[in-house]
Amino acid sequence: MQKRVLTMRNFRLLGIVLGALAMVAFVVPAQATEWKTVEVKKYGYSFKIPAQFERSGDEDKTTSWLFQPGSAPKAGDSSSKSTKKKRKFGVNIKGVGFSQENSEENSSSGSGDGGGGLEPALQVYVNWVWMPDVGAGTLYSANWDSVKKDMASPDPNYTAATNFDKKQGYAYEGNTFWYKEVDKKKGDEIHRWHIYSAGNKSAYTIGLTGTFEQFIEWGPLFEEVVKSFKLIPLEK
Repeated sequence: MQKRVLTMRNFRLLGIVLGALAMVAFVVPAQATEWKTVEVKKYGYSFKIPAQFERSGDEDKTTSWLFQPGSAPKAGDSSSKSTKKKRKFGVNIKGVGFSQENSEENSSSGSGDGGGGLEPALQVYVNWVWMPDVGAGTLYSANWDSVKKDMASPDPNYTAATNFDKKQGYAYEGNTFWYKEVDKKKGDEIHRWHIYSAGNKSAYTIGLTGTFEQFIEWGPLFEEVVKSFKLIPLEK
């Protein structure tokens, strides 16, 4: 009888330990990753992003930052150490906002047996639209209601709409929310999270994209990107 009591107690302790390890598995990558701050004063926004991501082209009304896991790091770039396992598939990501050069690279060098271990590129992009004649609250309400109606439909595209709230760890609050596309059926399908923000007499749409399978690893890091997003005064 005494043996059984000890066994059940050990079993409970094992469950606690395993639960703690599971939490560490999700927390450590975000803490260990090197980050950099992006500040685009011309269009009035800022956020932090893993240091591996590089801006594609100049700052513009739509600006993208890209990283392709498995690509060779730049000389002296220690941030590449946070890149993890390589996977056995590649997809053509043309048509989701990447440049033609990146699209061709992704489709031709997908990590098959001779693909060199490259994965599809991850992307964070920000689209800015000047809207001085519409109030920020009106823009926010219209977009929030649209997403919520979609979520309530029989076949929704979106889920998990969440308002920014500084009490919940967000860097900013006010007429800003984020939401996710519903889960994909296949791991190699493109998946997106979105932020919508209204302010600075402007509307901002932010996308975080990759394959659905990549979000298993990169989701916790992308959530840090989301929480760090904020509007700043437009440069005069």
